[in-house]
This record gives sequence, C-alpha cells and structure tokens, in this order.
Amino acid sequence: MRNFFILISCLLLCAACTERMDITTDNAAPRLVITGCITTEAMPHIISISQTVGYFGNEEVKTYSDAIVKINDVRLHSLGSGQYATAASFVGTPGQTYALDVELDYDGNGIPEHYTAETTVPAMHVLDSVSLQLAISTTTDPVWAIFVHFQDQPGPNTYGAHLYINDMQYTSKIQRYYVNVFGETTAEGQYINFPVFSIRRELNWDEDEKIHLYTGDNITFELNELNTVYYDFLRAAKREISGGNPLFAGPPANVPGNISGGALGVFGAYTISRKSVILEEKHGFPQRPEEP
Repeated sequence: MRNFFILISCLLLCAACTERMDITTDNAAPRLVITGCITTEAMPHIISISQTVGYFGNEEVKTYSDAIVKINDVRLHSLGSGQYATAASFVGTPGQTYALDVELDYDGNGIPEHYTAETTVPAMHVLDSVSLQLAISTTTDPVWAIFVHFQDQPGPNTYGAHLYINDMQYTSKIQRYYVNVFGETTAEGQYINFPVFSIRRELNWDEDEKIHLYTGDNITFELNELNTVYYDFLRAAKREISGGNPLFAGPPANVPGNISGGALGVFGAYTISRKSVILEEKHGFPQRPEEP
C-alpha cells in the first residue's frame, strides 16, 4: 500500500489501541488515513489526512484539505495537500493528554463525519551524553559504536532514536529508526550505557548512494521516549516493511492505530532530547578533502 510508506515517512519527519490498522496488499475499498504526533519540541505539528490506495493501484494518493481539524479544541490551519498545522510555538507537555478531533464529509453525503483520538505525552528522559567506543579495530575501516548515557526511570519505557550526520537525518527511513523497550528483564530504572548505532568511514544511504564521514563531522543522537500507541505502531510497521511475513502467507499482520470513527492511522506522542559528538582524527576518520 503506497500511502502506508508515505504515512511512515511523515511520522518519522514529525513511532492502548482502540482499533487495528490493516495493511493489505490487495485492492480493497479505500479507507481514510489520519496521522500525526505531538512532541516536546516547539514547531508546527502536522496532522495528515489522505486515503489508501491498493498496492497495485495506479491512482495518485488522494488527500483532503477541507476538513476541520482541532487539537484540544484549537483549530489547525490547512497547508494544502491534506496537511494541517499547529502554531509554530506549539509544544507538547510531558504527562498531558491531547485530544484530536477531525470533522470531514468523507463519504460526500453532505453530513460531516467525526474522527477522534487521544494521546498522552510520556515522561521526559534527558540524555546526559553520547560517546564513541571502538567496536571493531582495523587500520583501514574501524567501526565505532555510538553509546547513549542517561538515567532510565522505573517502569517499562519505550524508546526510539534518530541519528543525524551534520544536518542530514540518517534515520529518515523507518528501517534505520531504532526502537526498544526497557522493562523488568532488561535495564529498568538503571543508569543506561547502551550502544544504539554503529558508524564507519563509509555508510550506505540509498541502494546506489553512500555517504562518507570525516574528522570534524557532527554526529547528533536524538532520544525519543515514545508513548505506547506510537511505539506499537512503529514496531509493527518496521516488521511489515522488513518483510517479516513469508511470501504467499496471507495478508500482512495488523498494524495498530488509535483513530476512532472507522479511519486508519495513529495520533501519537514522544519526547525529544539530543546530544552531539564531534568525530576526531583519533577515531580514525580522514580529513575532509578540499573542494576542487
């Protein structure tokens, strides 16, 4: 389903379910899709409204720009192409619950339907620092693990992590986005010194494109504490995209969402904490070549 991948990309640029989100590979009847997230960073927060298309469909993804969209009774303004934005000063508060309300005449009968969801911003976990530790020692291509250091709070905590190289988001694809849960059998309530990503002089970017790391490059790690609905959604979506279902084994497993009223999608929330480290010559990264 093509717009499922668009949905994931939008969420990554933004991870108790009341409904199951079916990701099918046939040409089933179109369904409304509503997606968005609340974060703890001041920025326009986007709610996207579109319609599913079949995996083998040739039609363009349909979007809806005539809806009335509100978060906690404050109306969002339409950006066009099915996107609605909060004010740029909007910031999610840890512990606070936010209510999404969408009014849209989806079936075209002249009577608007209502679609709702609630999401609570989880507690903030603040990074103390990130560090590089040598994982594979070679003179030609050493591998360094990126360790995170912070205090985990008691109780199960669901985490996500982004990685930025200078001003590029390396985890713009969901396959690279990191998710994990720390609970009773792992590191609940402990001080965390944990490897998350690994880097080397040359990294794959796309199938036919690589990026090279040099001394002086800035590596930024972003820790996200994900609320349950967003964690469940991202974990299931990663499993679907990675091909966890055998060929001819039937429809893919359900991907959970929390939008009421018959729509698919997710209204999630997560916190943001970032720390950076500069690559140095001692790490084995070369000097950046001069521009010709």
